[in-house]
Amino acid sequence: MNNSKKMRKVSLFMERLWLVFAIASLLVVFYLFAVEGINRTTLQYLVFPGIAGIMYGFRYTFRKRLEGRE
Repeated sequence: MNNSKKMRKVSLFMERLWLVFAIASLLVVFYLFAVEGINRTTLQYLVFPGIAGIMYGFRYTFRKRLEGRE
């Protein structure tokens, strides 16, 4: 397996991993909203799915650029 193919696989794996983190953390935040209500503390938890979503977007863009170079 050449290096480019390996990089593509790793990049796709990381992209999907960040997407799973974003969705899972968003579901946890929605659960906390339902249980504890929407307040200042629970609103702060939206940072985690936001960061995971940004990382997903970064990895997606990185993978697309990598595929475009090949």
